[in-house]
Amino acid sequence: MIEYYGKKGKDQIEKIEGFKEGCWVSVVNPDEKEIKELVEKFSLNKESVLDGLDIHENSRFEVDGSKTYIYLTVPTNKIAHENDSSFLIIYGKKQLITISKTNLEIFDRILNEKSKFIDFTISKNLVRLLFLVSRLFEDSVRKIRKEIRKNRRELSKLNSKDIEKLISYEDTLNDYNSSFKATINTYTKILRDKSTKFLKRDEERIEDLIIDLNETLGLCEQTLKTISNMRTYYSTKLSNDLNKTVTVLTMVTIFISIPTLIASIYGMNVILPFQNSPHIFGFLMVLILLIIGVFFFVLKKVNLIK
Repeated sequence: MIEYYGKKGKDQIEKIEGFKEGCWVSVVNPDEKEIKELVEKFSLNKESVLDGLDIHENSRFEVDGSKTYIYLTVPTNKIAHENDSSFLIIYGKKQLITISKTNLEIFDRILNEKSKFIDFTISKNLVRLLFLVSRLFEDSVRKIRKEIRKNRRELSKLNSKDIEKLISYEDTLNDYNSSFKATINTYTKILRDKSTKFLKRDEERIEDLIIDLNETLGLCEQTLKTISNMRTYYSTKLSNDLNKTVTVLTMVTIFISIPTLIASIYGMNVILPFQNSPHIFGFLMVLILLIIGVFFFVLKKVNLIK
């Protein structure tokens, strides 16, 4: 699907019928016919366009003639079993093209930016796109960190469902972690490359974005360590609880075995001491309690019972 967007008045982006200079060309999951149309109409490299449809494409920066190809990765919830997805920005003098396999959240952000986008081919708006990528990562990591800190405050109440959620968060952050370094490297190359001209102020903003991404990367790594510590705590707690349960069951088994053993002996069809005494039952009860008392004292002494 190919859609064209332009400015409507001062504070709104609207969908337009066809291409005009300075517009945004949004391409989502194009078919072969649409890919051919894009390549011919805008003189694009077909292989680069096809790479832009790969949701696992690594972040990178390429210049091909008058076109700049920027592959970036952003968080998404729109693809099953995926935490992020790659997309392609093609920046030229007359158009800005985005290509992706799925209609990602970042494109919704662009449509909601209103007056912050003017002419899409102005370098300032390319910087705005880079900002949105950085902000999506930051918002997602901070949201996860907030949930983790909430669980950490209730550490003793963690259950198996909470651990499953922690593992899901850990998987997401690991995906982000692998994307961050490539994204930071791409931003650095964009800043150093002289084929795309930026105003001094925009260069400073890209430098700030690189700093922000490094900070978010650090936050991501800290959160991963917190999750790891919480899982270790849960595993240790689970192991201790299991040991306590086994200990209690063992004690119960021992205490039950003592009277069972004595009763079994006196149930045998052989001559036994005091078997004809009218006080044998009371004697056996005292003997059982005495043996249990001795066991209890010994177990208490070795701290098996508190």
